[in-house]
Amino acid sequence: AHSASQLPSIDCCAAPARGLERHEEKFAKDSRMPPRRAAAGGSKVAPITPLRPRGSSCVIARRGSLPGAGAKARGEPRKTWINWEIWRPALMAIIVLGTTYASAFFEYWNGESHTAPSLHSALCFGSIPIVAAVIGYGTNVAALVMMFYPLEFKGYFPWLKIGCGLDLPLFGWQGVIPMKGRQMAEISVDLMTKKLVKVEEIFSRMSPERVAREVSGLLPDILSDVLEESGRSNCPKLWEHLPTAAHRMFEEKAIGEAETMMARCVADMQRNINDVFDLKACAVESLVANPQILNDIFLVCGADEFDFIRTSGFYLGFIFGILQMLVWLFCRQWWILPSCGIIVGYYTNVIALKVIFYPVEPRSICCGCFKFQGLFLKRQKGVSALYGEQIAEALLTPEVLLNALVQGPKREQMRKLVFRQVGRCMEEQSAHYKPFFLMSNGAENWADFREGVCKGFWERMPRLLAGMKDYMWEAIELQATLQTRLEGLPPREFERLLHAVFEQDEIKLVLVGALLGAIVGMLQAMAQTPEQLGLPPLF
Repeated sequence: AHSASQLPSIDCCAAPARGLERHEEKFAKDSRMPPRRAAAGGSKVAPITPLRPRGSSCVIARRGSLPGAGAKARGEPRKTWINWEIWRPALMAIIVLGTTYASAFFEYWNGESHTAPSLHSALCFGSIPIVAAVIGYGTNVAALVMMFYPLEFKGYFPWLKIGCGLDLPLFGWQGVIPMKGRQMAEISVDLMTKKLVKVEEIFSRMSPERVAREVSGLLPDILSDVLEESGRSNCPKLWEHLPTAAHRMFEEKAIGEAETMMARCVADMQRNINDVFDLKACAVESLVANPQILNDIFLVCGADEFDFIRTSGFYLGFIFGILQMLVWLFCRQWWILPSCGIIVGYYTNVIALKVIFYPVEPRSICCGCFKFQGLFLKRQKGVSALYGEQIAEALLTPEVLLNALVQGPKREQMRKLVFRQVGRCMEEQSAHYKPFFLMSNGAENWADFREGVCKGFWERMPRLLAGMKDYMWEAIELQATLQTRLEGLPPREFERLLHAVFEQDEIKLVLVGALLGAIVGMLQAMAQTPEQLGLPPLF
């Protein structure tokens, strides 16, 4: 068998970039995607109207400095008579100012000061809910970033890890999702292949005859080279002394039947696709080799939810801070501040995650006047479009799928299929000259010649497959298929699509928030009660 390492490969890593370049050229000419070409036989194929230019979501996700960047362009706009984008920060500012002003009287009410309002009282008490809000916001943002970045381990001694089932590095960090890339990729692909699309369906949508026509321009040169190489290698004397007309006859005969042979190869591949192609291995290896793709799926599909986690941290942190301020009014022990920091960092993440994914099914309250559902579930239609686009544009691209046929774990079965079809075609074409060949060179040389042609054709398969990727993109309609089926999933199955992938690692996100909250709370204690910690006062 020919070694896979000797085969030229299709550059699947550059596929999304090339797809984006192609689209940008088209998009500059027309604001809409051009209609798809007609299928085989002249039948009309309805165009697919994308939600956005191909590849745009990947670029947005990669350029965003924090999870959730550019979320306003995602999902469906909410129709409401109150513009909360304006009123929410305005109301929050009023509450913050009111709380700070009220805190300026606390020392006077507590008999610690004879003047009111007092700047010292406002700094001592009014800063507590503000710091708590900053803790809630900052820990949520930091925890989200630490979920995705860095893509590779940064630090020392990566084998030294925290136990207790956390599996976190002790002297460094790697994003939780890249760290668990293979496991998460396997879970994600299992859910996708079981619920959304089968490999047989993907490849069955291509017409063998249309594929043959797409690569027909490449076949003459390839077959000429293959025949020449095999002839000079396996029967050099005969090949050298054959007249030019005989050479030309062999080539013309082979080229004349080339499209038929290629169509047979594709049809045979479609019938035996599970034997020659492993969709799970293809997708998982692509995600492991390019961890940013898995990050992009989360960052793009969950952009609105990440915005909610970030902003809710501020609001919830401020509410917790008001309670902390009231406790501090009656009990001023240094340990209260870091303890409250832990509570704020922990529960702001817990509450945000619960609100995003629960309840799964819509629930009514107040006799049906109000309905509430997990934020992610409410955006099922918008998320479905984004998820389908991400998978089709960045993960299961034609380049990746076709490359897996000749470089994947089942490439040996694909090689045998190609050898079988090429050998069959040679036997059919050689009926009139095979007896002469056997008499002059023997059966063994004929077998070697046929084997050489098959081997040469197999070595050039990546080049042929690359010539059909544009047609494959049109034919399989992967983005539209995924979007339609995601929209039709029951809420409980839809919730599993992304939540199940990182559900087991949610505790890490929460604990990171609690740890960061404890650190900020300790700094606050050093500023508020330095004498209890044996430190000189700051003011």
